[in-house]
Amino acid sequence: MASRSRRPRELEPPRAVIRESRRESSRSETDRRRRRRISPTSSEEDISRIKIYDDASAQDSDPEYPPPPPEPENDTDIRYRPMVPFSWRNEICRFLDISPDALDEEVFQAMGKAAKTLKEVEQMKARYEARRGPPRYEVIHSVRCEQSRMEGRLYLDQPWVVESGPNNAHLRGSQPILNFELFLERNKEVVFVVYKDYRCCGRQQNSRSKAHMEPGGQVEASSLLTAEHISIISPELSSAMVDFSETALAEFPHTDFKEGEEMKHPYIWWFHRRKEINEVLGKHELSSWSLMVNLVREYVLERMAEEWETVDELLARKKISLKYMDYLFVPDQIAISTEQGRDISKLQGVVTQGWLERRPSLHYSAIVNVRFWTFDGTFRKVSKEFSVKDLPITLLAEMEEFNITDLPLYPIEYASHETTEALRKRGRMFWKCRLRNYVGLVHETSEEIRDSIGSRFMVDIATHKKLHRDAKARAQRQPSPGPNDLESRYMSQGNPDLGDDFFVCLPTSIFGFNMDKKEWVKLDVHFLRDVVWNTEAFDFLVVPEETKLLIQAVVTNQLQTTENADLIRGKGNGLFILLHGGPGTGKTLTAESVAEVARKPLYRVTCGDIGTKAEDVEQYLNVVLHLGKTWGCVVLLDEADVFLEQRSLVNLERNALVSVFLRVLEYYDGILILTSNRVGIFDEAFKSRIQLNLRYRNLDRDQRLKIWKNFFIRLRRLEEEASTRHSDLSYGAKVDEMLDKLDELAEANLNGRQIRNAVSTARQLARYQKEPLSYKHLTVVITEAEKFDEYLLELNRTYTADEIQRDKGER
Repeated sequence: MASRSRRPRELEPPRAVIRESRRESSRSETDRRRRRRISPTSSEEDISRIKIYDDASAQDSDPEYPPPPPEPENDTDIRYRPMVPFSWRNEICRFLDISPDALDEEVFQAMGKAAKTLKEVEQMKARYEARRGPPRYEVIHSVRCEQSRMEGRLYLDQPWVVESGPNNAHLRGSQPILNFELFLERNKEVVFVVYKDYRCCGRQQNSRSKAHMEPGGQVEASSLLTAEHISIISPELSSAMVDFSETALAEFPHTDFKEGEEMKHPYIWWFHRRKEINEVLGKHELSSWSLMVNLVREYVLERMAEEWETVDELLARKKISLKYMDYLFVPDQIAISTEQGRDISKLQGVVTQGWLERRPSLHYSAIVNVRFWTFDGTFRKVSKEFSVKDLPITLLAEMEEFNITDLPLYPIEYASHETTEALRKRGRMFWKCRLRNYVGLVHETSEEIRDSIGSRFMVDIATHKKLHRDAKARAQRQPSPGPNDLESRYMSQGNPDLGDDFFVCLPTSIFGFNMDKKEWVKLDVHFLRDVVWNTEAFDFLVVPEETKLLIQAVVTNQLQTTENADLIRGKGNGLFILLHGGPGTGKTLTAESVAEVARKPLYRVTCGDIGTKAEDVEQYLNVVLHLGKTWGCVVLLDEADVFLEQRSLVNLERNALVSVFLRVLEYYDGILILTSNRVGIFDEAFKSRIQLNLRYRNLDRDQRLKIWKNFFIRLRRLEEEASTRHSDLSYGAKVDEMLDKLDELAEANLNGRQIRNAVSTARQLARYQKEPLSYKHLTVVITEAEKFDEYLLELNRTYTADEIQRDKGER
């Protein structure tokens, strides 16, 4: 046998090289095994565990095998991390709860036992599922005895009354639930529980129990029922109700339907959304949640059908009773408050922010949170608790019906159409007054509706705040807009789309400046109307046509003037008109007509308003002219003789008044009209400051005839308006008869004011005599007036007032 040839020793690789090669081969095989074990879906925890076991196996197999170097923490590619062997045997032993050192036979026996146990569990689960049945609910009666002061006992059957305890009204049941958790465990098909809470043997039940006694004197168990609610048990039902609510109850306040969440009787949210709920359930009959939700629906409808039918019938007649008060209000609903009064001008719109909450009380008492708008230059939402009490019923008369509108707070849907429209109209008027508005006041009485004479008001909240805030308020900075403030972008819009929850819920009153009384007053917005300018007043003015033309020209040009022609800034841009003449010649009427034609407010000032001290006069005039400029008024200084009188070396106080008046006029750039019947005493300095001087002569016969005619035409119009309103204030007027007597009436030497007074007095005389106004009533009044004039002539030695003033050089 030939011997094997042996390789020369120098050609053999060193032992260290062979050992290193074997290590590399083993390492490659380990990496291949590791890659096979790692799937793309392996978690970080699984990969780490494989690493640990592979490292441990490698170290155990070869003591010389060094541990792998640590990988950087930021290495995200797990495929290139060094891995170690994984011991499946150790994992199986750990799962079977046996020692890793157990023999293989022991491991196999434990695995067989575990497989048998798992099979038995699956069989038990199948039998349980077959026995479980479809989902259902359970009604549980909870009884709390006030005498024993124990926690409520649970019964499956409705409790009955036994003759024991206070008032012989103790409740007892025959099917108690001793362990509620065990009950639910044995009845897995129960998805929700209806709890009915009873209280017995208490003092508060005395009157209620007597009211619900059976004919034999036995107290009814139902009279001791205090509350009811549905509690969700199944997470499947909770999920189904959540899915269902996203469509059927969208944007409507309701419970969250979480597991354990309570739905309280009488399920008002379901009552108000019945239509939407039925529509959604009809469209989703095959949805995954319809079976569960329909189970709740079946109970609620069966439980509440009779009561809801009663409530529907009451609400259809706009009636309600104490028992069903909770059905009236829902969150985010517009309601009407009568807190300020039941007159339509006092009704306040609010928006409810929650459900009605009853308060424990001997009499009915409940609250509901509401919000509404306030205004102080900024529209701001405020909230308050509104108390619903003092109901129009007798004590404890739960079923007594009454009108919903008799409540101190009721939903706007039960108000009349006229009331709703009045609140909307009032809100629109308030919006017109948000910046500045010149308004008239219409009073509504049982007799007639008419424009109050002289009742015009300037509504300007910014000016009101500026004039009435104290020093502390002036020092404070304007607060920044808050989350409840109306956005400023709306303030410049004439008709913003803000809806009824804004316009209906605005304040009922606002401050306005009475242009006649010169004072700020609180106005009911309901009675405010836009000013109707009397443009015909200038046409009825009885003055020469050239005079009227001149007045129209200067006033129109003044309104169109935008630039100041004076060399000194702020001076010389005003229009000053002096009207002088005897009384009753039309001076004041001219000023009023100018304001009507110019469509400007008339700010009337008299000497009595201003005062006599120079300091007070200057302060008052500055305020008047400031308001006149701010509001664009025509300022009328009536009977301005005391301020225009010529200065002298004797009366220094009067000189100061004249100087103050001259200085103030110098810088006013609006329209100022002065009237006087003593132009002869004017100071020389006023002549250069007055652009237009108009003399009013005493009325001649033709002018008096025209004035009489104008009054009769106006009277006929008033009578026609009164007849359309069916007013019984007047017995009419024989206007045609009086027009036929114009020549006779014009013969009486009366001025314009005397003619107006004669017509007014004659109307009162005719009304007192219950006769139509006629010529005979006018003659009675004129005769008495002439008697007085004759006496004055006799007293003044036949000199008229004009002649006397002319002799003095004053007219």
